Amino acid sequence: MRVLFVMGMLALGLWASAQPQHEDWYMGFGAGLDFGSGVPVATGGPLSTDEGCATISDANGQLLFFTNGEQVWDRSLNLMPNGSGLLGHFSCSQSALIVPVPGQPEQFELFTAPAGAGEWTPSDAGHHHRIDMGANGGLGDVVYANQPLAAPLVEKLTATRHANGIDVWVLYHGWNNANYYAYLVTCEGVEGPVVSTLGYIPRLDDAGSSGEVIGCMKMNRQGTMLCSVWTEATLSTQQDYQSRGIVQLLDFDNSTGMLSNVRSDTLGTGTDIQKCYGVEFSPGGAFVYVNDHGLIGGISNSRVLQYDLAAPFDQPHVVAQNNRAYGSMQLGPDGAIHIARLNGATYLSAITAPDLQGAACGFVEVGASLGTDPSTWGLPNHWDTYPEAAPIDPIAWEDSLVCGDAEVLVEARYSHPFHVPTFRWSTGETTPSIAVHGSGTFTLEMQLPCTTIHDTVHIRRGGIPFELGNDLLICDDAEAWLEVPAARTIQWSSGDTGTVIAVHEAGLYSVLLIDTLGCTSRDSVLLRTRNCACAMYLPNAFSPNNDGINDRFTPVMDCDPERFDLELFDRWGGSLFRSTDPATAWEAEDVPVGVYAYRLNYAWNDGRIVQERTQRGHVTLVR
Repeated sequence: MRVLFVMGMLALGLWASAQPQHEDWYMGFGAGLDFGSGVPVATGGPLSTDEGCATISDANGQLLFFTNGEQVWDRSLNLMPNGSGLLGHFSCSQSALIVPVPGQPEQFELFTAPAGAGEWTPSDAGHHHRIDMGANGGLGDVVYANQPLAAPLVEKLTATRHANGIDVWVLYHGWNNANYYAYLVTCEGVEGPVVSTLGYIPRLDDAGSSGEVIGCMKMNRQGTMLCSVWTEATLSTQQDYQSRGIVQLLDFDNSTGMLSNVRSDTLGTGTDIQKCYGVEFSPGGAFVYVNDHGLIGGISNSRVLQYDLAAPFDQPHVVAQNNRAYGSMQLGPDGAIHIARLNGATYLSAITAPDLQGAACGFVEVGASLGTDPSTWGLPNHWDTYPEAAPIDPIAWEDSLVCGDAEVLVEARYSHPFHVPTFRWSTGETTPSIAVHGSGTFTLEMQLPCTTIHDTVHIRRGGIPFELGNDLLICDDAEAWLEVPAARTIQWSSGDTGTVIAVHEAGLYSVLLIDTLGCTSRDSVLLRTRNCACAMYLPNAFSPNNDGINDRFTPVMDCDPERFDLELFDRWGGSLFRSTDPATAWEAEDVPVGVYAYRLNYAWNDGRIVQERTQRGHVTLVR
């Protein structure tokens, strides 16, 4: 059995598995929802925001704090100490995002994005702020604020786990460039960024407006894909405005923080006003939903679109269409994707079965009532509704059976963009990999900042080492014995199944052994026989040049044959020489150098019966 222990930073995994941290939602103009009963119930609250917001509760579903990016409220619905003056903005698509600090369960990093790429905020940078829930009698305090990150940025802000299951990637996008900035929240704070430059470039339109900053981006639950939506101005002056929507899907490497492989779809021709805003993945990751809104032919129109990620990316299915705009989309703890509504709507729409294709996804216009409080563009920007990631498994080997005695390399796989771990094996080695020659249990201790990880692998050795020995030459009236060690299964090419067999016919003998672990071992031996009673020896080369050395081709015999027939052939099978007298040799007169075949038939009396033999071979003629 594989044994793996992770010690140190387990708090984040506990937050992600049960999802009670997202039971309380505060949004819109005084709107709120409580998911504690399993279905959303209107509660109301003090938050007032045109767009972005974020909330978080504890592992028991008790509210901790919430924010619109400018202010932070505690669970008593009061402003937190030092909870004002944050450099986010209430009119920002994804104004805020909350990340628990790994290994420090009372500490949270609050990330904020600027509005209008700095057009409506004092700064065009992203910022992070530390919330200490151990302060102020457990109601929390903003212990530091407005720590700057990259600039200038648009209004997109999302997160996912690092591949190690502990740290958290937080992603922004640049303004007037194609940069995605991936910061990593670790037990030591906020590190990075890792920068990926690809995809759409948002910029000022011809009228000098920064409208292209608007819209959301989200990661899938698996942390492997990111979807971002954009609005591209196609004709923009003070008197006229035309635009189209852009949807882009990218692959994300949650080990390195790098994005790649852009797939795009364009919504609208650009002869009307069409803008994109909300985006959310289905829990299983098969679909991504986006919405657009605007004026088509002068008529207000908004749609919710479903993209099947197994199909061509430019063929979405229209899930819903309405003249009232759809806003942010957020997966809730009830498994539905909730959708903000505009124009004074006091409810949220919902996709009730988001993992199903087409109309089966279960869109409903009124999915959650907000009582008398109106929705706006934004919903709480949650990222950690995702399931708990697999624990770190550094050894790149499962418990293994190795057949044979070959060396195997047991390697620790671990990559991190900012930290290099230290390794200590049970063998005493401190390298990322070790060479293993035998069997046994091998344990790795891998140390990272704030974390020590242990992993163990068991290696067993199987196979039965044996050799049948060198090829054999025996007299044709004798026999040889071949022996192998005991095994669960023994299969000789002769059909025998015992450990010892007697052989006397010329040929290749092979054997397969299978041990109790299922490992196989094979070997073979070639058995040749010769006539030991009346052997005939013929040279394989001769030179009829009268130098007294190998001038004649004639046999050397150990007996007197009763019959003798020797014939030589050229390369085409024509007979060159034939003799029935052992004393008559082939002298190869007028025959060119080369290789010639022969056939020798002879017989002798062994004192009991007459034995017959045929020998075939080749002889090389040289001069």
